[in-house]
Amino acid sequence: MKLKFRKALLLLLTISIFSSCKTKINIKPVQQTSKPVFITGKVLNLKPDKNTISIYVNEMLSGDQITYVSLIDSSGNFQVKFNQYYPQDVLLSYGYKAFPIIVHPKDSIHIVFDAEKISDKDELAKSILFSGSSSKINSKLIAFHSEISKIVIPWEQYCQYEKESGPDEFTTILDSLKSAKNEVANQFIQQGVSKELEKWINNEIDFDYYNWLARYPSEHAKFNNLEERTVVPSSFYDFMNIDFTNEMLSNSKSNDFIGRYLFSRVGAFSKKFSTKNLIGYLLDKKKDTYLGSSTEQKIEIISGITKDKLLTELLIAQCFFNCLDRREIEEFEKHYKLFEKTVNLPCLREPLINKYVTTKKHFERPQIEENTLIKSAKDTPIDELISKIIQEHQGKIIYLDIWAAWCSPCRKEMPNSTKLMNALNSDEVDFVYLCIDSEEDKWKALISELNIEGSHYLATPDQSRFVYKLFEMNGVPQYILIDSNGNIVDKGIQLRPSESLIKTKIEELLKQ
Repeated sequence: MKLKFRKALLLLLTISIFSSCKTKINIKPVQQTSKPVFITGKVLNLKPDKNTISIYVNEMLSGDQITYVSLIDSSGNFQVKFNQYYPQDVLLSYGYKAFPIIVHPKDSIHIVFDAEKISDKDELAKSILFSGSSSKINSKLIAFHSEISKIVIPWEQYCQYEKESGPDEFTTILDSLKSAKNEVANQFIQQGVSKELEKWINNEIDFDYYNWLARYPSEHAKFNNLEERTVVPSSFYDFMNIDFTNEMLSNSKSNDFIGRYLFSRVGAFSKKFSTKNLIGYLLDKKKDTYLGSSTEQKIEIISGITKDKLLTELLIAQCFFNCLDRREIEEFEKHYKLFEKTVNLPCLREPLINKYVTTKKHFERPQIEENTLIKSAKDTPIDELISKIIQEHQGKIIYLDIWAAWCSPCRKEMPNSTKLMNALNSDEVDFVYLCIDSEEDKWKALISELNIEGSHYLATPDQSRFVYKLFEMNGVPQYILIDSNGNIVDKGIQLRPSESLIKTKIEELLKQ
């Protein structure tokens, strides 16, 4: 059955390759069938400088971590609402500490926890109170989290293993770690847990093992200045050929597995594609020259290396998402028949259809967002910060770079900002850098080290959470283009300074 599916997929791919990219398709937006999740609660012993609760959800389609933020009132109460298609573990964060909970569509969960005990997993497990939906499974989950967290290799030691161990030796180390975790898990399960939690626990240990093993070749190569493909034989990745099931999606570490799968398996399929090729654009390896979109090549690789039907669907859906995220409307339309045939899960299909409709509409009839930043930020912790940025750069086009001190891709793009600034050479454009989720001393040190020209602002931890929400961000770096009236013109990673698109957009604004 799987063989027939793969043959049919390859046939559809061949058809799509020879189809005209001018194919006319008529897609209308759809009503998404995801259901709301309500999380309310109370923080005891609230810290004066920490007034937000964040819920982090690993989003399968984009591969990003979505952040939902709630202010905590003076009594410690909070409430967060978001939508889910399927059961999944999420992280609840207060300050810089977090713990996992499992949510289901239509859940209404109430949580009471002590801010002074969140750092101690044992104390948290003894004191946290759940009520409402999923209270029993989450009480057990926190208890298990406390136990399994004790079975760990210290980070420095782990990096040493990655650097010095050969493939077989490293696999043996991970096998021993997995065995120790399985022993703890089995003892915990024998005390009595639901079938759902038992499967989640088993997936937690399995995917943890898969993900750490999958990253070994790249880390070992990096530590030892080697070519990644010389580190292990292609057979090393055979452990990734699993039967992927819907139940596995409830454990968020399956998202990491999906993200690693294509990059790990590509070497076993073809030597003509590099990992760099699969980021989104085809590049000449030697000249580092842009050759076009890699959507077609990625789909070919996916269909060639993936035997599991569900995993194939997930990977192809992510490929289409990335295509639309790069605003490649014609690429999506070119392969629409393949999309229709392979992407059937509502959690994949519905968001993709709506993303296509929205992107196409904006692409054909671009409109400036109606609400100014000041209006959008009103009555939130970043109200004052956003007002300050807009007022200090009033009447100027603002190129806003949102970054973090710990973010390597953010830092690598900084020199390109300087090049863009010099190329534009305009007093009507201000380059503004907003640093989030970072400590002040590291922020100042990096500004000095990188010699970053422009205006710099640092968001507090509470403000950082709302920066994600205001700009609908899933991570950093993020780039925002704001007109002289304080309206967002465009935003997204495609506006990074190393791309010619941003220079074109700024020059268009300068002509208006």
